[in-house]
Amino acid sequence: MSIDALFPARSIDRDLERLYRSWRILDLVGETATLLPPEWLQILNVARTLLAGSPIPGVDVPESLMQMVRDEPDSHVVRRVERKRRIVQPVTGDTTVQPLRHLNDLPLVAPPDLMLRNLSEELFEYRLLSGNVHGVYNVEPRPVIEEWDEIIEERVPVEAPRRRNRQRVYVLFDVSNSMRENNKLIFAKALVLAYLLVACEEGARIYFRTFANRIHSRTDCLDPGSFATLAQRILRIEPDGSTDIRVAFSAALGEIAALDGVGRAHQPFQRSPTELLLISDCESYSVPQIPRGVTLHTVHLTGGYMARGYQEGFELVRKASTSFYEIDTTRLVLPETIRDRWLLQQDGRRRAFDRDGPGSGAASRSERRQGLLTVYERLAETSTGRPGDARRGRPLPGQRAPLGVVLRALWAQLKNALRLGVRRRERVPASPVFGLRFRVRHSAVLPYRKIDSTHRTH
Repeated sequence: MSIDALFPARSIDRDLERLYRSWRILDLVGETATLLPPEWLQILNVARTLLAGSPIPGVDVPESLMQMVRDEPDSHVVRRVERKRRIVQPVTGDTTVQPLRHLNDLPLVAPPDLMLRNLSEELFEYRLLSGNVHGVYNVEPRPVIEEWDEIIEERVPVEAPRRRNRQRVYVLFDVSNSMRENNKLIFAKALVLAYLLVACEEGARIYFRTFANRIHSRTDCLDPGSFATLAQRILRIEPDGSTDIRVAFSAALGEIAALDGVGRAHQPFQRSPTELLLISDCESYSVPQIPRGVTLHTVHLTGGYMARGYQEGFELVRKASTSFYEIDTTRLVLPETIRDRWLLQQDGRRRAFDRDGPGSGAASRSERRQGLLTVYERLAETSTGRPGDARRGRPLPGQRAPLGVVLRALWAQLKNALRLGVRRRERVPASPVFGLRFRVRHSAVLPYRKIDSTHRTH
C-alpha cells in the first residue's frame, strides 16, 4: 500500500502545491484574476497546461516541442524497496506441537491423535509405543523477529545535462485573418506565452513582433519586470490582413544582425546566439533566403486547405528550419478543470479548521485560493456559455452527461423533427406518383339549349 493511500491529506497538499505553482503565469501577467477577460483565462489555462507538460485533448504536440516550453525538472522521484526487520516481544505465551515426552503427558495429546484413539485404540497404542503420538506443550514467551517490505521514495537529481539557456529570443507571430480559423489563434497565443515564460526565467532577452501583410511594432522584454507588458500584448492580439513572411523575415534578419553585431570583423550569422521562432500557417507566396547561422524554429499551424501558390514558400521555410513542427488545431479541446476546482474546495474545507496565527501567511494562501476559485468558475461559465452550470448539475466541458440527460435530449429532437414533418405535409401537396404530372384540360360549360329538329337548314 502506498503512502498516499494511507495519508490522503498529504496527497491533496502535494497536488495543491503543484496547482499553485502551475498558475504562476498569473503573477507575471500583472492583472488580478477577477479582472481578466474570460478569453484570456482560456488562453492562460492552455499555456499553464503546456508548462506542466500535460497533454492537451485534441492536439498532438511533439515531444521535442514540449521540451522547449516545459519546465525542466531538477530531480525525479525514485522508489526503492527495503527489507525491514524488528524484534517483537509477545504479550502472551505460545504453544508448540512435538512428540509426546512422557506417558504422564497424555492429557496434552494433540486433537488429531485423540480422533485416532476414538477410531481405533489398538492403532493409537501402537503409535504411542513407537513414539508417533504428538502433544501440545506451552512455550515460554520470548522475543520474535518480524520482517516486512517498506517502500521508500527519494528525489534524485536529473543525470541528463540541462538544456542550454537561451541568450536572445526573437519571435515572429502571424496575425493574419487565416489564423482565426480552426482554433489556431488560441493555441498560438498559449504556445508563445509558455515558450517566452520559460525563456524569461532562463534570463533570455526577448524580442516580439507580429506581422500580417506588413510588419508591426516590436515589443522588447529585457528583464522579468517587463514580461507583463509583453503578455498583455500577446493576449490582446486581433487578426487582420493577409500573410507576407518575406517582409517579416527581412525585418527580423536585419534586426538580428544588429543585435549580434554582425559587421566587417565578423562573419555574417556565424553561430548566432539569437533564436528565431516563427508561428504561422505559412500561407505566403515568397520567402527570402535564410542564413545557415540562424537557428529557426517553425511551428506550422494546419487545419485548413493550403493553396498551390503557397507550396513553394512553405517548402523553403521547412528546409531552412532547424526544427519544424506541424500541428493540427482543428480538434482542440480546452483542458478540463473539474479536479482542480475540487482540490481548491477541499483545501478551503481543511484550512478553515487550521489554527494558523495572524503572521503565518494563512491570509495570503486564502487569497490565492479564492483567486484560483474565481478563475475556474469563470472558465466553467465561459466554456458552457451559461453561468452556474456546475451548480445546476449540467455537465462541464470534458465531463460526460448522464444517460438520462442524453436520452431526454434525443427524445426532444425526435419530437421536434416529427412536428416539423407533420407541418410540412399539411402545407405542401403530395408529390405525384413516379414524378408524373397529368395535364387536365378544362373546357367551358355551355348553357343547355333544346334544339328543334324542324328548323334545320339544308
